[in-house]
Amino acid sequence: MNSISFCKQRPHVPEIKYILLMFFSTRIILSIIGVLSRKVLAMYGTSQTTWTKHAWLDIWGVWDTGWYMDISQHGYTPGSLHQVISQETNIAFFPLYPLIMRFLGLITGNYYLAGLIISNFCLIISCVYLYRLVRLDYDEDTSIKSIKYLLLFPVSFILSGVFTESLYLTLTLMCFYYARTGKWHLAGITGFFLSLTRSTGVLVVLPLLYEGLMPLLRENENLKSLKNSRHKILPLFYLSLVPLGTISFMIFNYHLTGDFMAFAHSQVMWQRHLGNPLEILINGYHGNIYTSFEAVFAAIAILIFILFYRKIRFSYWLFCMYSILVPLSTGIQSMPRFILVIFPIYILFANITKSRVSEDFVMLSFALLQGFLMVFWTTSFNLVI
Repeated sequence: MNSISFCKQRPHVPEIKYILLMFFSTRIILSIIGVLSRKVLAMYGTSQTTWTKHAWLDIWGVWDTGWYMDISQHGYTPGSLHQVISQETNIAFFPLYPLIMRFLGLITGNYYLAGLIISNFCLIISCVYLYRLVRLDYDEDTSIKSIKYLLLFPVSFILSGVFTESLYLTLTLMCFYYARTGKWHLAGITGFFLSLTRSTGVLVVLPLLYEGLMPLLRENENLKSLKNSRHKILPLFYLSLVPLGTISFMIFNYHLTGDFMAFAHSQVMWQRHLGNPLEILINGYHGNIYTSFEAVFAAIAILIFILFYRKIRFSYWLFCMYSILVPLSTGIQSMPRFILVIFPIYILFANITKSRVSEDFVMLSFALLQGFLMVFWTTSFNLVI
């Protein structure tokens, strides 16, 4: 990708200018790849949904985009528990993203365009918060490289599509940043919205609790002395806001279907069943070309988290492990997309590519692979779902 040329020179400008430069250059190149891919592969009868009159906008809507469009326009479909587990239903999708699409769609007059605005705006905000979060522990060079790896990651194009990934990533980074800077009320509020975005969002309370409790445990020799630090523990109660997002959606599930866990039970229609993550990973590798790709992608990510766990904070590592193992325990499908929002992986790559040679190699590999995968994603091949 052409963005490589200006990545090699460290910008001596505010990070927002670098973020915007990287954002627009990568999105323009990906748009060109997407439009050309659809034109060239149209003769092979590939699935190409039309959302607008413009191909350069349509390429960003595939797979789950249809579900978010349906929810934003028509709301959730009521039904019995039997219907939930016997047919694909939109109750499987968490509400925050399509809800924002609905409100913004009423303003723009186009729900699809609203989804694109939300995703790309959130992607820019994600870059800003990633920079700020990394800057708490590292120098500017590492912070800038983290942004670069985020935008060049092999499946980073999904962050510009009508999907929840950008919103989820933004809220996750905000949670960690506000927790790290002691703004627990903001961490709790953003955590609440995070748990309304995706089922794994509620689990962010675990690494955030670690961030809040460990400094106190180091200061105090035993639990009894923690009584003297109640004023320090009190802000952590803001984290009780986090599960309220998921709980509110569960109540809505019960109202709609009579089942508090309808969103989870409906996953069986997408061939998702609870199982051993290792077994699922191995079976995926020995499956077809699509599952093999997703299994290799997941295995590489897990290996990186294991080998370089000392290079990131334990709370980040905890986030990494549940973010990959929880979805993996239900199936191999969409693993690259689930890994995309695990932000510490970008910090790790920024840390382990200290030399110019290693940095250029990873950067070039990411860019080429992203361009290659964009061809398949925008034409609805099963390689990236």
